Amino acid sequence: MSAEWINMQIMECEDVVGRAVTVFRQSDGTHQRYVLGNGRKVEANADGTFVIPETATELRVMGI
Repeated sequence: MSAEWINMQIMECEDVVGRAVTVFRQSDGTHQRYVLGNGRKVEANADGTFVIPETATELRVMGI
């Protein structure tokens, strides 16, 4: 059975060259995750930025 993820927060981010990227904070009631609009996982850093693991692209939050 697949988990049903609910969007809890939507963040507009920017990569290092200025491209806009949307990151979603999702929860299934027990766990939470951060993903892009296409479902690709991103990792949250302690300083509030995100990283796309496959490309090591850093994303900075511009708006919530």
